[in-house]
Amino acid sequence: MSKMTQSRLLPSLAIFAATFGSAAYAEIPPFTAQCPTGITVTWDPAGNVRVNGTPASVRMYNRNYFEATAGGIDFPISTDEDGSNLLVGYNPPGNAGGFCTIVSQGSASGPSDTTAGADGPDFFSISVNGRLNVRSSPSSSASVVGKLPSGTVVQNLGCRQSEGRTWCHIADGDASGWAAADFLSETSGPVRGARATPVVQGGGMASHTVERVKFPRGASGTEFTDSLDPGTSRRYLLRARNGQFLYFRLAANGTGMTYVIYNPDGSVLLDEMSSNQEYRGQLWQSGDHIIEVYNTSNGAQSYNVIFGIN
Repeated sequence: MSKMTQSRLLPSLAIFAATFGSAAYAEIPPFTAQCPTGITVTWDPAGNVRVNGTPASVRMYNRNYFEATAGGIDFPISTDEDGSNLLVGYNPPGNAGGFCTIVSQGSASGPSDTTAGADGPDFFSISVNGRLNVRSSPSSSASVVGKLPSGTVVQNLGCRQSEGRTWCHIADGDASGWAAADFLSETSGPVRGARATPVVQGGGMASHTVERVKFPRGASGTEFTDSLDPGTSRRYLLRARNGQFLYFRLAANGTGMTYVIYNPDGSVLLDEMSSNQEYRGQLWQSGDHIIEVYNTSNGAQSYNVIFGIN
């Protein structure tokens, strides 16, 4: 399909375009859209635009048209003057492009497909073994847009019945989507941001996941519980600068858990260590440092990780 050519998605260059961190003032209704190659675009009532759970940069042209950009892909988003006829485009580099499928949509003044509000709590705490899947729509078959660890505090944007259970639209400052209410407990705010967000999924015999670790606002460290199947590993990405100090601790609930720390250039900062040995040391490169945790045992293992950068 050729790049989008609809006139209302191509504003005149004479229109001043300002770049914002969010689209809080746009007259665009909250939505979730499924785009080609498994990409999910969401905009929540708080005005946050995310692509696969990652905040996108937003260029606003007027209250009914703006463009979100993430990963080098542009997503033109527009509605008619009354907020109807929502269109979400998909413009990757090159000539290929098209439109995304709208899987859920609210109204410009708030979500119309939810039932929470005065009767529901303002905040939830996630209670689950491992991580809770946050999905693009209220369905167990919907695509996963994020995974949040147990204990994360999230905002309640509204709940509804679907597939015989209650689903709630949640947001925590990093991931926004739907989660089953079975794993949500009423709590008080404020929202704590996600502490690890999925990036990619590895394959093959040495299967691993890669996740970027984020600290809560104002904090120099974080910790959470995770789990691994036998014979797999997980890579945690931590952005740090030359001269800073890194602290890492792996507390396993069994034997066979090890870890390795890599510098941003791929060289080994710390060779394989057992889970009973913590690491404290000064860094000598700037960029994404990788801490890879391995489960070499014959069974699934849960564990706790602690990260600190000073």
